[in-house]
Amino acid sequence: MDRLALSILPARAIPPVRNTSSWRVLAALGHYATDEGLCYPSQSTLSQLTGLDQAAVSRAIKDLHDLGLLRMLQPIGPKLPGSFQKQNRYQLLWQPDSPLPGPNEREITWGSRVRRW
Repeated sequence: MDRLALSILPARAIPPVRNTSSWRVLAALGHYATDEGLCYPSQSTLSQLTGLDQAAVSRAIKDLHDLGLLRMLQPIGPKLPGSFQKQNRYQLLWQPDSPLPGPNEREITWGSRVRRW
């Protein structure tokens, strides 16, 4: 079966996620996630995939973070042409104590990049 036809979700998300938008964004992130939960689709890509506007995607990401299902990682590499900033990087947390996906990874706090949240 084609891996890109699937979306992997943390089973522990079933009880706490109540918001439909959050479920849609979680499923979209799971579509891009590696075995370590690392994914980096843009909010524009998530918006297109879920049918939500970017503000709703942003709120859903914040909700997933607050529920302990998502970690925001320090962006790496150059800024993409035409982009406002470097690409967002996320880690789906399969378990509450999931380790960072690599030794050089660094978790960042919400709002540290755009002064909001």
